[in-house]
Amino acid sequence: MRTAAAALVAGLGSLVLALSGCSSGDTTSAASSSATSTAATSGSPAVCASADSLRSSLSSLADVQVVQEGTDSLQAAWTKVQDDWAQFADDARATYSDDVDSVQADADAARDAVEAAASGASAQTLAAAGTAITAFVTNAGALVDEVRSTC
Repeated sequence: MRTAAAALVAGLGSLVLALSGCSSGDTTSAASSSATSTAATSGSPAVCASADSLRSSLSSLADVQVVQEGTDSLQAAWTKVQDDWAQFADDARATYSDDVDSVQADADAARDAVEAAASGASAQTLAAAGTAITAFVTNAGALVDEVRSTC
């Protein structure tokens, strides 16, 4: 049991390190590389506000120090990201439907991977969760950047 707990803490530590590398810098994703014909359209206040909220929660997730703050902090930050993503997706879907759908698939994969890691923590499930969350954070961040460029 102690080995599983150590693996969980180590895996979550690696996850946070991976997430801390994610930012609004140069990222390549389906969201940023898609040819959205409405990219020049100015964003609505609701979309711009929810983009800001999502960017903030993504940054907070990356800043979680699992070893010092515990897994509850990580879970709280992940829950906030999920909530902010849901609002942003609703607000942005009319203009960015293909991009939102693509990132939603990443969000669903991340949720499934986190649930798998929570129910059976192993090096494999934690690595899969880290990979899935990193993909979601990267692609959600790229979509936020795309939307913010119209605000």
